Amino acid sequence: MFRERVFLSSKFINFRAVKFDLITDEMKILITSALIQITFGLDKFVLRNFRTIMVSPNTYSFGEYEALLGHVDHIEKIIVVSWPSVKQGFIIPDDAFNVALHELAHALQSENLSRLIYRKFFDYMTMQEWEAEAEKELFNLRNKKHNHLKPYAGQNLMELFAVCIETFFEQPVDFKAKLPKMYHVMVDLLDQDPTQGQNPLVK
Repeated sequence: MFRERVFLSSKFINFRAVKFDLITDEMKILITSALIQITFGLDKFVLRNFRTIMVSPNTYSFGEYEALLGHVDHIEKIIVVSWPSVKQGFIIPDDAFNVALHELAHALQSENLSRLIYRKFFDYMTMQEWEAEAEKELFNLRNKKHNHLKPYAGQNLMELFAVCIETFFEQPVDFKAKLPKMYHVMVDLLDQDPTQGQNPLVK
């Protein structure tokens, strides 16, 4: 099922090389697998708006920002990632640092907002529950009341969501132990629980 979803989703994505000769199958599979990892428990998993993913051979500059590892252009509907950063995220699987998961989480959350209720990736009421819990975590992060999630998550709800996705999949046991309520909301939102091991689906 996972492989089938990777194959199907990749057909809807236009991969573009930035200063590369070509996009390899490894790039397509690894980046698309991050999308499927997030949406594996969901009925909908194909991006309709963010259909272009640009792959850079190194960190890059964009506007006022330098040495970017990845970003999502919400206006142009483009995802940009640094290939070395993507690979590093999967080579070290338990540091809660995964550029592909992070940027695809941004794209999913953004596209989810623009979809009609019956076409959304995430259940509407569960997302409302996540946002209510996230507001509390933003306050805690900004007031340094815990240090489990990366401080970067305290910027806004979008960054908090992306960091939660990274932490949920790469450090699920610690996440569950230290932020149990947020963790269980994530389980409900994604319909999967990584602490279950080989079969994370909860349906």
